[in-house]
Amino acid sequence: MSEFAKIYKTDLSDRQLMKFWVMVQASGRARDVAYCMEPQTPESFVRWMRKDDVEPWIILHRGVPAALYFQTDRQGKSAQGHFCTLPQGMRRTEGEKRLPVAVAAILYALGSCLWLENESGGHYLDTIIGLTPVCNKAAINFTRRIGGQPCGMIPGGCWYHDTNENVPGLVTVYTRESVPCWAAKL
Repeated sequence: MSEFAKIYKTDLSDRQLMKFWVMVQASGRARDVAYCMEPQTPESFVRWMRKDDVEPWIILHRGVPAALYFQTDRQGKSAQGHFCTLPQGMRRTEGEKRLPVAVAAILYALGSCLWLENESGGHYLDTIIGLTPVCNKAAINFTRRIGGQPCGMIPGGCWYHDTNENVPGLVTVYTRESVPCWAAKL
């Protein structure tokens, strides 16, 4: 049985989404995932997650919330991917690899989205695109750990609402070539 599971927004109540956002805020990671918006209250977070063009999942590790993964800007078989992890002290083992829970949780989210087959035997997504502020060194390093393939830099590609400034953004791409199929089964 998998150590990870994902719950889509339609299977979550507003109260559950608000409770998750409070956990993100308490972890100090709210700015990292919502840097381009006004500070989110639990209620505004729910309104944002409920938008038709936002596809969020809460990722659970052994039944405990470990991460948020969501997609926006879906075009054909590509989408922009965004994520936020909660601090995790535990580690898990995948074969010979020891992966932090946060890394495994996002690999699971990416893998389950990229390797999910549709009714005709194809895949729903071929590409997930990330854009990460280069000033967030921890997030840049994290994208490399989860298979992000750097594609270039967009000057002023990320806007920080709280400082009213644009900063360069690193574009990364995730595909079935960079995210292994075992990630979908974690």
